[in-house]
Amino acid sequence: MSVVLSYTLIFLTFIYFIVSIILLVGTVRLKKKTKPSDSLPYVSVIVPAKDEEKLIAKCLDSLINQDYPADKYEIIVINDRSIDKTPDIIRQYQENHNKIKSIEIKANTSGLTGKQNAVNEGLKLSKGEIIMNIDADCIATPKWIKKTVSHFTPETGLAMGFNITYSNEYRIFAELQSLDMLFLMDSASGSVGNNVYSSCAGSNIAYRKEILGDQGHQKLGLSVTEDTAVIHLVSKSPNWNVSVVYDKDAMVMTPAEKSFKGFITQRIRWTLGGLASKSWILLPLYSVFLYHLGLMILIPIAFFVDSLAKVVLCSYITKLIIDYIRCRHICKSFDRLELMKVFMVYELFMIFYSVVIGFGSLFIRKIEWKGDTYDVFKIKDS
Repeated sequence: MSVVLSYTLIFLTFIYFIVSIILLVGTVRLKKKTKPSDSLPYVSVIVPAKDEEKLIAKCLDSLINQDYPADKYEIIVINDRSIDKTPDIIRQYQENHNKIKSIEIKANTSGLTGKQNAVNEGLKLSKGEIIMNIDADCIATPKWIKKTVSHFTPETGLAMGFNITYSNEYRIFAELQSLDMLFLMDSASGSVGNNVYSSCAGSNIAYRKEILGDQGHQKLGLSVTEDTAVIHLVSKSPNWNVSVVYDKDAMVMTPAEKSFKGFITQRIRWTLGGLASKSWILLPLYSVFLYHLGLMILIPIAFFVDSLAKVVLCSYITKLIIDYIRCRHICKSFDRLELMKVFMVYELFMIFYSVVIGFGSLFIRKIEWKGDTYDVFKIKDS
């Protein structure tokens, strides 16, 4: 039995190593071929907001103070059925800033998720050639618009940016989430570098308005990960490609989850959105889940079974080395090397949470998100 387990772990370690190298090569390739443009297209920034009274002011301040010509962009804020003071805050900002437009949503009868419907309403009002999406609880860096649009060539249909979490409390947990966010987004970028479009962050994404056309998000169907749905739509078109804004000046700050339950719920929602694609791209994700599951089971057993000890130790060291190289590479690129101090904890954290999410994705039937509940099977079939 131990021989079978050993060979299985060796095989999964090999797969993990190969996938990691491919992703690392993909990110390096992206950096080399990036040639920023000097064009200044008109941009519509769409901000869906639901019960964000505590954070929306910081978001709007960051958008108003962008290092981009004032006559070249507009901000469209959509109040999606908020029951707090969000509408009042939006109204105050609109009265003081001409570039801000607002939409009030009283009910969602579109058949889309709340966020999809909100963005869709914003698209109808938008005038921009380029649409940029950001969540109302996020903060954009001053050069966010300028740096993002500079990555659009005539062939670029979508540009994906990077997010990083922030928090004034729960410091270690927030740092683990920051490192994890960079690691995951670097993986998505590495995929793009290898011409495989997997996922992106909906709170830092830009795309040409013509991608969705008059149908808007109705073209995508119901999805709790509308960002993934958009990038998959672009991947199916021979006319467009995807660019990655591998630039610290184009980052978006997003608040860290305060609880492990909230973190797991968020990651399960992301996973289920990806599973809805039913693509071969999911195969590496399954292999990573099995690899982490194997380590989680075999590491404790290895203390009592000598024949497994060396294999498990070598496997774990291999993972540490390749993950360290990738984490340091992405942290250095975004001037966040201080996050490497939690790397050893993050490795154990990654193994544990990925197994929890893997099993959770198998048994979760409904997703609660921003006060709405969505049926997983309907999402998968849409």
